[in-house]
Amino acid sequence: MGDWETAIPTRNGQAWVRRGSDDTAVFNPETEKLHLLNASALAIWELCDGSTTGVEMAEAVAELTGLDIEAASADIAVALSELAREGLIDV
Repeated sequence: MGDWETAIPTRNGQAWVRRGSDDTAVFNPETEKLHLLNASALAIWELCDGSTTGVEMAEAVAELTGLDIEAASADIAVALSELAREGLIDV
């Protein structure tokens, strides 16, 4: 079991969001970086609500997309790692 599975990530409260037609921009004022998130990355970022575990995120993604749980889990692990590395979430 990876650490991400039991983690309960929280969005960076300082980040702001601007939604576009195809992408969403998330700005992290702490790093002064702008990040473009596609619909999948945005959905995962929004699930980082401080009450949803990585396992629950993977289950939701699998149910909504039809992916098997292993593929959804791998996608969540990568996304959470990248969001954390960019300072958009705290794990």
